[in-house]
Amino acid sequence: MELENKGAVVAYDAHQCGPHKKTSPSVVFCSGFKSSRHGNKALALHDYCAEYDLNFVRFDYRAHGDSSGEFGECGINEWLEDVIAVVESLTKGPVILVGSSMGGWLSLLAALALPERIKGLLLIACAADMTRYYPARLEGLHAEVDTKGRAFYRVPNRYDDESDYLVYQHLIDSAPPFYLLDKPINIDCPVRMLHGAQDDVVPWYRSQSVMKNLTGSDVKLTVLKDGDHRLSKEGEQMVIETALCELIAKAE
Repeated sequence: MELENKGAVVAYDAHQCGPHKKTSPSVVFCSGFKSSRHGNKALALHDYCAEYDLNFVRFDYRAHGDSSGEFGECGINEWLEDVIAVVESLTKGPVILVGSSMGGWLSLLAALALPERIKGLLLIACAADMTRYYPARLEGLHAEVDTKGRAFYRVPNRYDDESDYLVYQHLIDSAPPFYLLDKPINIDCPVRMLHGAQDDVVPWYRSQSVMKNLTGSDVKLTVLKDGDHRLSKEGEQMVIETALCELIAKAE
């Protein structure tokens, strides 16, 4: 299925609950950088929500997966617009955002933009302000230029399909207005955060920084001792589902 948003086509899949659950909150999954709606966590949550007849949407940001757009022209602003468009166009009533990695950052930003709609956040390996740390990570890498003259860096990737990440300079330069970790994060809805202690992509203490900055009182961080960045093993998926179930109960 497709949603038009500001000249772009955003691909999505959804499960619509039965009429007996009209007041049930909607769960929206926001994937990570260069991930898609076909990732393990997105598919597992789709199955979980279908089994328990919960409204659910998973989608691809612009220039990700099956959505349209040029990666070199997109950044946090465009991807946040996609999250907001999905919430406003494809859901009704209370919404719980499940954000993985960069999707956690976007979920926080969406909750700030739509406080009347977002009633719960489940942040998995939250990569808030991730571009703030890119200059140090990219040090020593040679900048390349694409056919349109846009500078980018090719970063090795051992996750998903293991194809290199292309980190465009535009993404880095356009991100500072969306940084959150240098100020209070005024979100009052319940927040559950999960992070693997063995995460070598986004260190677990970044989630701790998010927790400290959140102004709401109902915030919990769970660190999984043996978990890595993906948190997609069977036992870890059960932890994710348990946290989601708790948020759903609070939103109903």
